[in-house]
Amino acid sequence: MPHNKHPRLRFAVIALALIALVTGLNLTFGTLSATEDLGQIIYGLLMILIIASALAFGNPGKKVRHLLIWFMIFVVGMIGYSYRGELSAAKERVLAELIPGRGVQGERHTARFPVSDNGHFYIRATVNGVPILFLADTGATGIVLSPKDAEKCGFRPSDLTFDRIFRTANGMGRGSSIRLDTMAVGEFRLENVAASVNEAPMRESLLGMTFFERLDRYDVTGDVLTLYWGKG
Repeated sequence: MPHNKHPRLRFAVIALALIALVTGLNLTFGTLSATEDLGQIIYGLLMILIIASALAFGNPGKKVRHLLIWFMIFVVGMIGYSYRGELSAAKERVLAELIPGRGVQGERHTARFPVSDNGHFYIRATVNGVPILFLADTGATGIVLSPKDAEKCGFRPSDLTFDRIFRTANGMGRGSSIRLDTMAVGEFRLENVAASVNEAPMRESLLGMTFFERLDRYDVTGDVLTLYWGKG
């Protein structure tokens, strides 16, 4: 068969053509660096050799469609890699909308939290190494853990003394004073934080002014609560 003649020459021509095509695309998009992405370059060369071999040794006419499919996958992959920063930011915004309190870490020591469907702002913090979902409540004086969340953080309500009266947006409550070893929201980190455990069950823990006063500032613009700290 004519198409079986000189398969090695055909392999070399196809491989060189693919390398030239990929090199041209990389120069256009500036995706890979010879010093920083050597592993990916080697992997790409291996893929080129495999594709060239498949086309050269056999009936190339039947495999052109497969080459076009792989070419489109490669182009899409290169474009996705080039815009990985923008895609990552978009992913974070989508997750912030879908997961209550997750927030989006912004630039210059900021974090943004979209309003939830019920009109409240939720902030997911790490307390003593444990993730806790808080309701942002500027009407509350301090940080108030629900009994359930307190147990997650290592505080047993049965060992606490509920002798403190405090005010929240939902009215008066009774709680026990505690100290949180660590508390972090994104990159914002606090240590030895005064808080309390509510005696009665709560739907969620409250993040009151004890937290917000430790920030440089905070504001609500539209449907987004933004926290600023450090150099923000």
